[in-house]
Amino acid sequence: MLKKIIFFFFFTVTSFSQTYRVNGIVSSNLNISLKSANVIAKPLKEKTNVKFSITDNKGRYQLELENGTDYEINVSYIGFIDELYIARSETGNQSHNFILKPSGENLREIVIKHEYKAIEIKKDTLIFNVKSFANGNERKMKEVLEKLPGVEVDKNGTVTVQGKKVTQMLVEGKSFFGGGSKLAVENIPADALDKIEVIDNFNEVGFMKKVSDSEDLAMNVKLKEDKKKFVFGDIYTGLGIGIDKSYLLHSGLFYYAPKMNVSFIGDVNNIGKSTFTYSDFRRFTNGSSNYISKRKTSNALSALTKDNVDFLENKSQFEALNLSYNFSSKFNISAFTVFSKILNKAKNVTQNEYLQNLYETIENKIETGANSTDLNITNFKIDYAPDKNQKWLYNAQFQAATNDVDNLINSITSTNSNIFKTINDADNVSFRQYLEWHKSHSLTHTTTFVFNQSYEDSKPKNTWLTNKPFLSGLIPLQEDNQYEVEQLKKLKTNTIDAVFKHYWIINSHNHLYTNIGSTFENSNFETSEKQFLSDNTINDFSEAGFGNKTIYHFSDIYLGLEYKFKIGKWTNKAVLYYHLYELKTQQIDNDYIFSKCLLQPQWNSEFEFNQSEKVTFSYKLETSFPEANLVSNRYTLQKYNLVYKGNSLLENSRYHSASLIYAKMNIHKGIFWNGFLNYTKKTETIRNQIEVEGINQYLTPVLTNNPESSMLFNGTFTKKIYQFDLKINTNLNWMSYYQMLNNELKLNSRNNQNIGLTLKTTHKKWPNLSLGYEKGFSHFGGLTKSNYKSDAINSDFEFTFMNFWTYRLNYQNLRNSNSNNQINHFELTNTSLLYQKKNSPFGFEMICNNLLNAKRKNSYMFSDYMISQQSTYILPRVLMFSISYKL
Repeated sequence: MLKKIIFFFFFTVTSFSQTYRVNGIVSSNLNISLKSANVIAKPLKEKTNVKFSITDNKGRYQLELENGTDYEINVSYIGFIDELYIARSETGNQSHNFILKPSGENLREIVIKHEYKAIEIKKDTLIFNVKSFANGNERKMKEVLEKLPGVEVDKNGTVTVQGKKVTQMLVEGKSFFGGGSKLAVENIPADALDKIEVIDNFNEVGFMKKVSDSEDLAMNVKLKEDKKKFVFGDIYTGLGIGIDKSYLLHSGLFYYAPKMNVSFIGDVNNIGKSTFTYSDFRRFTNGSSNYISKRKTSNALSALTKDNVDFLENKSQFEALNLSYNFSSKFNISAFTVFSKILNKAKNVTQNEYLQNLYETIENKIETGANSTDLNITNFKIDYAPDKNQKWLYNAQFQAATNDVDNLINSITSTNSNIFKTINDADNVSFRQYLEWHKSHSLTHTTTFVFNQSYEDSKPKNTWLTNKPFLSGLIPLQEDNQYEVEQLKKLKTNTIDAVFKHYWIINSHNHLYTNIGSTFENSNFETSEKQFLSDNTINDFSEAGFGNKTIYHFSDIYLGLEYKFKIGKWTNKAVLYYHLYELKTQQIDNDYIFSKCLLQPQWNSEFEFNQSEKVTFSYKLETSFPEANLVSNRYTLQKYNLVYKGNSLLENSRYHSASLIYAKMNIHKGIFWNGFLNYTKKTETIRNQIEVEGINQYLTPVLTNNPESSMLFNGTFTKKIYQFDLKINTNLNWMSYYQMLNNELKLNSRNNQNIGLTLKTTHKKWPNLSLGYEKGFSHFGGLTKSNYKSDAINSDFEFTFMNFWTYRLNYQNLRNSNSNNQINHFELTNTSLLYQKKNSPFGFEMICNNLLNAKRKNSYMFSDYMISQQSTYILPRVLMFSISYKL
């Protein structure tokens, strides 16, 4: 299979059509280079694609034109008269400089042929004309985005533009299901798209953009006119063929009008098709203002977001409804509700190597289980602007979830073996709301007030059943024929935040911002562990130091000054915050209170070489305080082989964080650069002290002054070569820290490096083919040294033939090897064949997932004191016939 893919790829590469090149410089009649000028090459014969280019910061352009075709090249620039040039194919490669004349008073008479403007660049907005990149065979928005230069979509639906993640997804300027990208890119029909707008430093309050330093990157989808005031979308259904019992029912329905927008997405399947992912979960469950610094909260709902493919059996149900209504230009309401239900069965085989001072223990663990999760999220938002200089926003969100797990664990070591049945039931309810008020008092003064409140109630219940004693010496078990231990946890948290900000624009090069705010958090944390004996008596663990009852109070009152100044193309912001922190706990054994006054500086710097190239630097001295479970000083049973005890004397940790970001886009040369470098240095840090005996573990957190450092680098380089995109990506991570293990302090180091190379076709008439290779290295050094290597090959192929048939193939090959030269690998292949006439609403598709019927995936993992090799059993081969209907 792999050899055939590689052969076809290189056959395609060596058989591309011949081209000739036209390049030159666009300048004014005063010999000033014109950057971001549009250069459009329109073919003089039909059935040939329009070509385009945009001049770089030196006014240079370059066009790759089809051999045998003559073109009319038009150059346009605001304030100048268009100029034409006829490029003849028989001339071959040629150079032509355009000298544009100013239009003077006739500026209004210029007619811009917008249908040929493939890309428009403004200060912070990049606009793609979909027609210039799509070939008409795309079904969903994701397939269109993958053809836009500098835009990438990963398998989880996350969109990046020039290496920066899209954090807000909009359709016709309105948030789409809370702003998450996956539901948009996998459900909005490709033929509904007109333009894609990418907006950097996005802020939903227009007049706040001049003073806010938003890091959000928004993508706004502009729909075709014939898709407005009209219901569009599709319905998709599929059934397994033969003995296969697979099924799929999916719908995406949309209605967009000037006053009302409605979107519905529904999905029921048992083939592992993921509709709701971790990124969606984070987006949906945010429910807090972006002007508030968010503290971590304990939330068991993340169990809903596991990869749906990595199970023996999976059944999922998902419904989502999004509504927006404009009562007037000043008043808008929007709401969305999401329901997700997942039933799955899983099997994992793991070999754990526990690192200890004098010896190592190997545990072979087989874990099988069933999981049932339910989640409902309802969000309501009001947007009110009484005038152009004022904005009110109110948002309320309610969440309810249950998570029930029934597992069977077989743990085997050289000295012992145990079979555990574990039952986990969790109920979670939360409510979040915030109110924002923004006011532009004048051209120089703007204020913001934000009130944020959140409430969370979590009640997990855990039960362990086995016929042998476990955690000897760590839990007070009484001898019995069968052992049943039950644990109850309760966590109620109420948090209130308020902040007032004043923005003073002293002049165009100097701004001064003032911040006054506070955070108050109250939590009640309770745990209890009991053994239920065969004679119907109860062994309460509380007398042995188990059972927490903690009342937790945290407050942060702060004052901040931010001075922003600009020197030419260099923008800087110096920040200093003064915090008054107080942490108070009341527990069974003792009460504790401490307070601190801390100064926290920040520095942000950005140098913009031009519209397409900039470098950004930021530095922070950050402070982190322990949460309720970390300061609860009685024992807690965490797992069948782990006991945890908090530390009521914990104080805050501090660390330095610095990052450097570089991004460059040169459409003239077809080059895209982006790189992200982050360095973190911890001076005071909270880390667990660990005691390990066999597989049994005891952990307690301590505050240490041992230095820790980590460095992360992510970078990509993309170069367009003829009708191909060549991409090189790197992901490098280094970490060094001290770990107390069995009363001995050890210096640990972890290193991970991944380097990848991808080559894909970009010609609209060619088959879409992408072939990638990635090499990975992992190293762990501490009590022992371990190394892992990985080789991954990924390929995607799409070919349309005989006008109506489309064949798709996705192939993955991963090979892992460890320092003992043990090798494992797996291959995954998904393929489909679609038949759909151009103007027909019906489509027919044959799908085969996991064509090679792979049984499991293999992976390696490091932790502070354990090295794991895991095999995860996956869904078997699926053969399905499906029918789709497009509205």
